[in-house]
Amino acid sequence: MRRHLWTILSERIAFQNPWIRVVEYDVLRPDGQPGLYGVIDAGHNAGVVAVDEQDRVALLREFVFPVDRFLWQIPSGQFRDEGPEAAAARELREETGIVARSWTSLGTAHLSAGISTQETHLFLARDLCVGEADREPTETMTVSWLPLEDAVHMCLRGEITDAVSVMGLLKAFLWIGRHGLERG
Repeated sequence: MRRHLWTILSERIAFQNPWIRVVEYDVLRPDGQPGLYGVIDAGHNAGVVAVDEQDRVALLREFVFPVDRFLWQIPSGQFRDEGPEAAAARELREETGIVARSWTSLGTAHLSAGISTQETHLFLARDLCVGEADREPTETMTVSWLPLEDAVHMCLRGEITDAVSVMGLLKAFLWIGRHGLERG
């Protein structure tokens, strides 16, 4: 089997759990030399920039185990067996208690294409109704409402570093700047 100039000689699952799968490929590289290439399959991701009628965005402050620190993030999470918008709506409701009546796709992006198949699907959510969150037991986060412009400045100053959040916030800010909020 070939992938452009790469030849796959064999593949095997090196590790698997309910959240990720690591596949190792024995390959012939484009230079003709043998090699090993590991690819992480972590499903896909849906991220939501929820903006209220006062142009404030819902941000989460959560301890993130892999990086051992608290991060500012937009609501987001993994999905496999549902569509991107359904996953985004589910994550928004579970993590914040927010239900949105208006959804705008902000596009997709590969999160770490050199090692992972994971893609994020970003959405702008508007016309919001705030209720009670329904978090998983491992999710210990707080919700804060900040002006969207302030959140963008936090991205530019390096205070928001989560890639999904940075992309989502910048894309939403640019989309709103171009299209306005068009409140219903």
